[in-house]
Amino acid sequence: MEPLVVIYGSTGTGKSDLAVELATRFNGEIINADAMQMYEGLPIITNKLTSSEKRGIPHHLLGNIPLEDEPWSVTHFKREANRIVAEIRDRGKLPIVVGGTSYYLDGLLFDERLVEEHKDAAAGILPTRDELEAQYPILSGPAEAMLAKLREVDPAMANRWHPNDIRKIRNSLEIYFSTGRRASDIYAEQRVRKGAAQARSGSKRSNSWKTLLIWLYAKPEVLNERLETRVDKMVDKGLLDETAEVYTKLQSRLAAGEDVDRTKGIWQSIGLKQFEPYLRALEETPDDHSKLDALKQAGIEDTKTANRRYAKSQVRWITMKTLTSLQEEKVLDRLFLLDSSNIQLWKEEVLEKGVELTRQLLADEQLPQAVDLSETAREVLSSKVERSNRQEVACNQTCDLCKKTFLTEDLWQTHLKSKKHRKAVEWVKRTSLMVIDQAPGKEAAQEEPRVSQGEAQAAQGEQPQGIQEAESKPKPNEPL
Repeated sequence: MEPLVVIYGSTGTGKSDLAVELATRFNGEIINADAMQMYEGLPIITNKLTSSEKRGIPHHLLGNIPLEDEPWSVTHFKREANRIVAEIRDRGKLPIVVGGTSYYLDGLLFDERLVEEHKDAAAGILPTRDELEAQYPILSGPAEAMLAKLREVDPAMANRWHPNDIRKIRNSLEIYFSTGRRASDIYAEQRVRKGAAQARSGSKRSNSWKTLLIWLYAKPEVLNERLETRVDKMVDKGLLDETAEVYTKLQSRLAAGEDVDRTKGIWQSIGLKQFEPYLRALEETPDDHSKLDALKQAGIEDTKTANRRYAKSQVRWITMKTLTSLQEEKVLDRLFLLDSSNIQLWKEEVLEKGVELTRQLLADEQLPQAVDLSETAREVLSSKVERSNRQEVACNQTCDLCKKTFLTEDLWQTHLKSKKHRKAVEWVKRTSLMVIDQAPGKEAAQEEPRVSQGEAQAAQGEQPQGIQEAESKPKPNEPL
């Protein structure tokens, strides 16, 4: 096995900076694994390194696809990244893969984590997404219709996805339409094959796995403040000009009658959606400065919120997906968390420790225990591993009061006990229709507002009887 360094982490933790430092010291080249940074241009929106920040280090899969292209599938990324890794090694250099799109990284590292491209048995070709849309118009329809169809053909997969997650719903349908088989069945077969292979080998993979995984982690309260400051700096650097550029391209395509799927690709980049009301008003009412200022400030705040949510989702992916895969592969000891919370200590806590880990990997020395690197590493890894070990029960429950859907029993029960849900229940109690008993010749007597059995159960943290628990299925390790 030849060495490989992979750097995980949420946005704003310094992944790209560390990658450049390691490449400089160990004769490396960098492969980008950030889906948004694969698009051409837009250095501010996608937060690309500048030429000076790259310090002459070759970067691959960076700014390599046009804005109008769809994002690469995991299979496409895996194929291209593997090809580039082999080329870098042929040059006698160290490949370093870095990015915040963790399902790209997981797809690259782990086999049987995704449905590979299947060829049509009769024609021997794989239908493209456009060809599938032409044959199955439902794939370009509303999310509700796609989810209803998925529930019909593959209920196990339908129960895994949130009703608003169009991309995942569509992907599962595409697998069914292109292969003629349910994705849930394919994943189940993959798990059986993988278990059989591990049983035959009977050995720990970590003994021969020359891959070093570095997880840059910053404490949430610190990272949130850092992300907010970064948005302000992005605005100063010209974020609005870049969003206006993308918005103009979008309007031109729509005016030409093109059908633009805004649920994927560059249209999902943080900043465009948040500033769209401001950009629209800038065209329609350019002289209304008061309105424009308010919309601009709202766009800034919304962008900050979106960044915080994105960072949280990135950590959750690593916790629930990556750690699980590492445990199954018996290589969890190859993941090292470096604490980037304190910028003043970045050199000691991130750079020096990352350099030493890479040196030990290349020298075939014994790597340290991950929990011994820092107190943060001990606390976070212990808690996250414990959480990833927890058996999650699928439920796909919808709260009719709060209009939210939850995919696991743990999240559902947490919601029922939340302050927001309890307030909603109390509000329903207060605003329910009053039941009035009125006998002839007597004044109406008012009773207490009546609450449905389900509402009463919800108020006590119980599951309403009117909502049936979805069939629990094993959760295959499928990248988004």
